[in-house]
Amino acid sequence: MKPRRADLFAWFLSEAGLRQLDAWLTSGLYRLDLPEHGALLSVAWLRQHGRADDASELVRVLEPWAGRVRFWPYALTEPEAPGMHVATLPVVAGRLARKRPQRHVEAEREALSVWSPFTDKVLNHWWVTRSSEGTLGSVMSPDWIDGAKDLLTEYRGLAAENTLTKRHANPKGNLQILLAGLSACVAGEPSPRVMGQVRTAAANMVAKRGEPGSSALAGLRAAQARTAAEPSHAALAHDAAARLQATGRRGAVEDPVALLRGTPAEAVRSVRATTRQATQAPLPALLRHGIVRSAEMVAELAPQITAETVASRYANPPAGLLAKRLHLAFANRRSTLLLNRQSQVTIQALPWFALLEQAGVHDQEPDLAHAQAVDLAALTLRHFPGTLLPNSLIRELTRLFGLASEDVPLTYELASDIFMGSFSPVFQRAAQDTAPVVGGTLYANYYGIDYDRIMTMRAVQERSSRARFTPRAAVPEFDALVRSRAGVGPARWATDVVDNGRLIEQAQILTAQNLAVLVSAGVQLDWETQAREAWNAAKDHLSKTAGAKNLRHRKNAAIAWRQAIFYLSLSSDEQAADFAHDETLVEGLSPEITTWAEVIIRGLRETLETGAPADDPFLGWVARPDR
Repeated sequence: MKPRRADLFAWFLSEAGLRQLDAWLTSGLYRLDLPEHGALLSVAWLRQHGRADDASELVRVLEPWAGRVRFWPYALTEPEAPGMHVATLPVVAGRLARKRPQRHVEAEREALSVWSPFTDKVLNHWWVTRSSEGTLGSVMSPDWIDGAKDLLTEYRGLAAENTLTKRHANPKGNLQILLAGLSACVAGEPSPRVMGQVRTAAANMVAKRGEPGSSALAGLRAAQARTAAEPSHAALAHDAAARLQATGRRGAVEDPVALLRGTPAEAVRSVRATTRQATQAPLPALLRHGIVRSAEMVAELAPQITAETVASRYANPPAGLLAKRLHLAFANRRSTLLLNRQSQVTIQALPWFALLEQAGVHDQEPDLAHAQAVDLAALTLRHFPGTLLPNSLIRELTRLFGLASEDVPLTYELASDIFMGSFSPVFQRAAQDTAPVVGGTLYANYYGIDYDRIMTMRAVQERSSRARFTPRAAVPEFDALVRSRAGVGPARWATDVVDNGRLIEQAQILTAQNLAVLVSAGVQLDWETQAREAWNAAKDHLSKTAGAKNLRHRKNAAIAWRQAIFYLSLSSDEQAADFAHDETLVEGLSPEITTWAEVIIRGLRETLETGAPADDPFLGWVARPDR
């Protein structure tokens, strides 16, 4: 009989159970899918290191939940490799197992394996009716008529069973013309018109593929049969999934594709690409090899970098490894959208992690945490220019800077559909920290930003507003400046999504989308190269603004353009001027988009020449034409 969860909890607190927990701590051969899976390991470590009272108190906290929650880890059979990964082998195997055949490929397979042979069969039946002069339909015996009936019955069965392609049903196609001729012959004397169509269709087929029984036709059909018999990419993906699952490995490995060596699946590009996601390697290598393909994917890996920093703060390696895995398990949880600038729960809320921190941390390692935050930000900006740093990455950068005892005012991207009408103090602080970096530069001039005014702003004690339709304000001066720049009226709860988007965009402009704050923290890049790469990203989005998702691409183009302006502000005057007068910047765009891009660049050129704000700076949030 399977033991109850509460009984297992009690067993882990027995002498034998504590020995098992101690063995896991020593060997590191365990995994935590959820942060609560490390709770009893924390109990065992606290007991090992003279914190019996803390361990007992933690057990008392856990006991009410012992029958409902698993508080112990899963066992591993091999240690984890150094580095990081996008996915584990079981996750990759699951993705491969879920791949489905592509309908158009299977339709072609059906055409080659079913309809081509059947079409040849029908043509063969007609071919035997030739006269000595070669005229089709000259000799039709009763047996031939019976064969025609059988072919028509066979066609109806095949058409009912094979529905992926409808090419065989085309009334103007050769097969349907031949079948119509058979039907006419079965019904009685076929008309001259029908026979003329049959003879024309047969002549076309012979001219294209060869006569029935010819070596040319036989060779063609043999090649097509081999193609149709090849397994689909989905089937090969399923074979690869079974191969990976059979290894029994739970983590990632240095070369996961090697596990498929010698199998047909290894030759399929999509299977290799999916399997490579289980590569264990340093982040720069994952970026270099294209395994990490977006800033969002970097954000998914960021907790693994933070976890290494968390572990480095412990004098005791088993405690550091436990803290690292607790951090990773906690980072994998799902978060929720919160209103009124509420914060997500942090890992410090877990009592077993908090006690582990109190007892085990010996050194904050501020230099390491700072360096990792700067390197992570620089890597992401370098590889994905013109893209906003995703909120999940901002969260990890904030965590790393916090481990370095630095209060860096990084701002999150806000959702326009739930924006509550006012900004938190971190936005004002970020704008003030942006002032020393771009105040008086091309960036401030282009967007017409008075950073001297921003530097005088102060936060106020935040209080809930008594007005029914007015949001609470912590930085009223900053809010007012943003509203003035966005052309949006006084704050109200029930505001328009587009108005919210305009407000958020102006706040992003004033804070330089976190770029200035990161530069102040130590991020260094090739500014001119970054500006050109950001423009390429903007150009890519501009070229897509004619599509159905034009407003989204316009917003993303404005974000990338904003980054280009920022990077040019840190470049030399000569580099900025060369950029503004570079006629190749608009190459590859359609005439309509080229005209738009030239207008955008002309605004930059005018600001460089006069120092005045652009008359119409390129912005992303606009109302739809029908609004």
